[in-house]
Amino acid sequence: MAATSTPTLVWAQRYEKVFVTFEMIKCENVSVEFSEGLLSLEATANGKVYKLENMPLFSEIVTEESKWKVNDRAVIISMKKKEAIWWDVLTKEKSYKRFIKVDFSKWCEEEDKEYTGEVAGFDDGGMGGMGGMGGMMGGMGGMGGMGGMGGLDMSQMGGMMDGMDFDDDDDDEADVSDLNPSDLPPLEDESAPPPLEEDDKPPPLE
Repeated sequence: MAATSTPTLVWAQRYEKVFVTFEMIKCENVSVEFSEGLLSLEATANGKVYKLENMPLFSEIVTEESKWKVNDRAVIISMKKKEAIWWDVLTKEKSYKRFIKVDFSKWCEEEDKEYTGEVAGFDDGGMGGMGGMGGMMGGMGGMGGMGGMGGLDMSQMGGMMDGMDFDDDDDDEADVSDLNPSDLPPLEDESAPPPLEEDDKPPPLE
């Protein structure tokens, strides 16, 4: 019979939810059970059985709205709080204390805006896939009209562009025509040596 161990859990919370994760690669035969104030978990990995039976939670949960999933790396649990209060601990049972750690990747304090959902953050531990993207994209609806442009009408912008003269060719031609040839520098370099006289040339080859 395989040895039985208590699973080590990491946890975090939000205003209405509690997230619990059992980090273990390739768990099999996973079972998670919820009751109003209890959590049970059982899984097999690497020839060992991990079992958590009726662990008393800090407060009651809504079992119908609590859920879990398993992937190649962990068992992920999302529990709906029956009462939206801050949980001081995950469980009231002190004997489980050494098996429970803070999930720093998801943790936030009660006063943080992320805790109440005022800012986007972790949601359901990936339980709903990209479901939260809908709300985010909805909040970006103003992009279509470029709300940040202060309500500028594109037709007005077109008129502004028409009023701007980008053709500088005429100005360039006027500048060139104004030049006086006498003002131009000589083409020949006065410091160059004088041309060779006839007598200075080398004799022809024999």
